[in-house]
Amino acid sequence: SLALPRSLVDAMMRNAALAFGRRAANACASASGATSASSSSSSFASSAASTARAMASHAAASTPPSAASTAATTTPATTTTATTFASRALAYTGSVLGLASAAAFTSAVVAEVDGVGLAASPISATRAALPRDKSPFDSVTLYQYDVCPFCNKVKAQLDFLGIAYDVVEVNPLTKSELGFSKEYRKVPIVIVDGEQINDSAVIMREMETRMKKAGLRGRGARPRPGSAAAKKEDEWFAWVDSRFVHVVTPNIYRTWEEAQRSFDYITERGNFNWFMRQAIALSGAASMYVISHRVLKKRHGIEDERAALYEALDDWMQNAVGPKNAFCGGSEPNLADLAVFGVLRAVKTFDTFSDAMENTNAKPWYERMRVEVGEATRTDGIGN
Repeated sequence: SLALPRSLVDAMMRNAALAFGRRAANACASASGATSASSSSSSFASSAASTARAMASHAAASTPPSAASTAATTTPATTTTATTFASRALAYTGSVLGLASAAAFTSAVVAEVDGVGLAASPISATRAALPRDKSPFDSVTLYQYDVCPFCNKVKAQLDFLGIAYDVVEVNPLTKSELGFSKEYRKVPIVIVDGEQINDSAVIMREMETRMKKAGLRGRGARPRPGSAAAKKEDEWFAWVDSRFVHVVTPNIYRTWEEAQRSFDYITERGNFNWFMRQAIALSGAASMYVISHRVLKKRHGIEDERAALYEALDDWMQNAVGPKNAFCGGSEPNLADLAVFGVLRAVKTFDTFSDAMENTNAKPWYERMRVEVGEATRTDGIGN
């Protein structure tokens, strides 16, 4: 059984409830400020916002009433099991929700009915994908979590190859979008002209092979099988999954605040209602914080997250890219370059990324990769 200090659990529960209260207040404030809202809707939203703000203040100042009686303990009054932490945190958040969940949620619905969007997805310029008559695919659809490092590996390759692709954001709680895949329930999944391909490494190899068969070898052509270049690509491409991803992940969830920020994307991406977005954000942050600290770090022999990340990037730059090459692939990126770039691009808005760029010599390589990969070729116009 994995144990956490009671003081940490209490603090995280208060922070989760506080975050929910603030989000409820912000959503309700959006509704109350809508110029097209009816007077009754605006009045109701204002009342709900006030209630949510009051609850947030109360959560910040008080000790969770259920902490002593509901936390599962391994030693009396000191620890609680990590496996039940997420549900405990949500249970406490639920107690804060009790008085105003209906008000907050109904107010959010009112905002949508009255034409007020709850969160607009950021749109960035996208470079042109392959012309339809030159693309070897009629349709490509990626099922993903937006910040998942494995999904971002695939997106980096698709952008690099200029392949237009649709994106379906998967609900990490219900995975209802994966109803068509009865046995494989992970992401990424790519559907290419009706054919399902699972696992990021398999997807990248398959897309490369299909582009080659179509005669489109100008970008990302594989080195000759059996050559030193091919062996090097295989070695470092495997290293991304066996080591690099597992070093980056604990860095994303290093602190409770960083864990919360890592799920902010869910408030902007995906076809989920407001209540579901908040549930995903809070439960996801709590779960991943615990898993990262109590499972992943031990499993992969990591003591200091940042030190391990810097060491991994130094290894990559010295032994994969080398002092005389622009990329691991030499003069142009190979699959290993695309995979490492995709993992890093997934966290480009986090402290993890800025710290890595400041404390290693990976930044020049990353900037070269950013130019080579270009902007997103996804069909929804959203940047990666």
